[in-house]
Amino acid sequence: MRELTLDKLPRKVLADLDIETVFIASRCVIAAEQLQVFRKLHGRELSAATLARRIGLRWKHSASFFDCLVYLGLLKKTDNKYRNSPLAAKHFIAERSMEWTRLWSHECAQDYEALTALEEVLSTGRDWREILGKERKPDYELVQEDPVWARGFAFALYDIHQAEAELLARHLDLSGYRTLLDVGGGSGVMSIALARAHPHLRACVMDFEYVCAAAKDIIRREGLSRRVRTLAGDMNERIPSGFDVMLFWDIGRIDARVMKMAYDNLPRGGMIVRSCPRPSRSKVVSPSRFLHQYASVRPEGQSKASKLDGLKSAGFSKPRYRSIGQGYGVISGHKG
Repeated sequence: MRELTLDKLPRKVLADLDIETVFIASRCVIAAEQLQVFRKLHGRELSAATLARRIGLRWKHSASFFDCLVYLGLLKKTDNKYRNSPLAAKHFIAERSMEWTRLWSHECAQDYEALTALEEVLSTGRDWREILGKERKPDYELVQEDPVWARGFAFALYDIHQAEAELLARHLDLSGYRTLLDVGGGSGVMSIALARAHPHLRACVMDFEYVCAAAKDIIRREGLSRRVRTLAGDMNERIPSGFDVMLFWDIGRIDARVMKMAYDNLPRGGMIVRSCPRPSRSKVVSPSRFLHQYASVRPEGQSKASKLDGLKSAGFSKPRYRSIGQGYGVISGHKG
């Protein structure tokens, strides 16, 4: 899933986007996604009044809002009727699902709100949620509390992780293994890709109950129900045995106790695999990294060195890191 970067916008638009207008423009795009403007226009050409009515907007500012999207090159306007531009049709319709749209736009809106308290956070040291009186729960809490949110989250993850799932399946040799436990596997996207690449492999996706319910539907849709199953559970409480590969992919910080449970429950010769994005060589913090540190409620990830040390401490022999391309990397280790 590719992000909409500024270079994809028309050059005449880029010439007018200073620091202030970049913020305004990006906030309008996020609003358009939350309101599903591009999906309401998919395959249609509508007047401003009709489009506003279908979205459920008041007339005030609607027409100028749609015109702003025209200016950005995301909508086309002919005879006072609007339609999606090729850029919007490609990026917001063809390249992302409804679930990805909802998750991305909702999180972006929350991030922007958090940034309104930036000066006070920097000057007082207080958390932005305390200053604004807002609650923002981490994903692992929401997926346990809300089955609807958990389902949307799982389907969004399936889309988001397609590229890295294909890379992992291409570079991870599982020819000598028969069973895989995908710990915190979410949508099952990694297990599905690995099962397709290795017809002999049987996989189990372990996650919270509501996530597993969504993953089961995805697995069924992909025609792999006989070889990929789900198991509701919390990795912090139990890691089941009976698998000769354990995969931990994109699930943030993992406690040393969990790594030790994985080691104890793998057979001799069993393998552990962890995701590890290629470390940045930059010594400065990028805006996106700053935003993650400032606004995110997801647990901070671990460095490449700490992941390697964690596997060694759990007992895994000679853990190693290797890049699999496009910024992704894998750390693997063996028992015995």
